[in-house]
Amino acid sequence: MELRVADMAANPYLLAAAIGAAGLDGLEKGSLPQPPCDRNMYDVSDPLVAEAVAAAPPLPADLPAALDSLDRSSAMRMGLGDEFVDSYLKLRRAHYLDYTSQLTAWEMQAYLDC
Repeated sequence: MELRVADMAANPYLLAAAIGAAGLDGLEKGSLPQPPCDRNMYDVSDPLVAEAVAAAPPLPADLPAALDSLDRSSAMRMGLGDEFVDSYLKLRRAHYLDYTSQLTAWEMQAYLDC
């Protein structure tokens, strides 16, 4: 198991609940942790690190993909509840749609003849 420190954008209560739900899911399924790794995973010049990085499943590339992953997660739905997950998804998708419907000053300067 690897648990990295989340950035300050994370809701600390939701973060703790999600970590707890993931842990409970692992216990219920009898998941076994991977062997410990004492290598610097940022050193891709190390052949074992490069191999591990290449084999790792990719993380979602953007917020919509991350929300779709949450939507499909039985562990989060079981641990947090379908009602909460559905409500959270609705809120975050609406926020993203609002965000992407705006033009920033940089976009106007770079792409529009203003």
